[in-house]
This record gives sequence, structure tokens and C-alpha cells, in this order.
Amino acid sequence: MVNPAPASGAAVPYLETTRREYAQRYTAGLTVEAADDGVAVLHGACPRCGCAFGYTHTDRVFRSPRRRPRPAHVPVLCECDGEHPGRPPEEKGCGAYWNVVVERR
Repeated sequence: MVNPAPASGAAVPYLETTRREYAQRYTAGLTVEAADDGVAVLHGACPRCGCAFGYTHTDRVFRSPRRRPRPAHVPVLCECDGEHPGRPPEEKGCGAYWNVVVERR
């Protein structure tokens, strides 16, 4: 999902920042797609710039015995393709980041 500009039409400048309300605003319209065992793709809009993007989360780096499902605190970074003045060439998104809780069932 790509939304090249925020709803206001003005480009939001790149700034590495977070706010307490970002997680709540992000999860309000969030959909989660289970891509594979231990992999989820979060689809939502950045609470800072409004651009939509997909964020892939892997909760395992290596195979281990299964344990009871538990919430995973997932750090999310805006990875949109929108224009954000001042963004370093090696970066994606507007610079916003936040944490969400993903529960496996």
C-alpha cells in the first residue's frame, strides 16, 4: 500500500520522532496478515504523515521449540514511499517510530 502524500497535501519533513499517541492512532486502522509461522505483515497508515505502508515483523530469528503464545512488543518505523524533505537517501518513511503489541493466537 502506498500513499505518496499526506491527506493535507503538504509534504511532512523527515524527523526521527515518536509520540505516546502514535501507537493508538496506528492500530485504529491496522490490519494484520499472517504471512508465515512467526511472520506478520502490519498494514496501516503512519500516524505522523498519514501515508499507508506495510511493515513486516518476524518474531523469531531462529527455530526454537514452541511455547505458549505471548504478546510481542513490536517497534514499528514509518516505511512509506512518500516525499519527506530532508530524508537521508538511505532511509525510508518520515522518521516516525512507535511500539505496538502483537498477540499471537
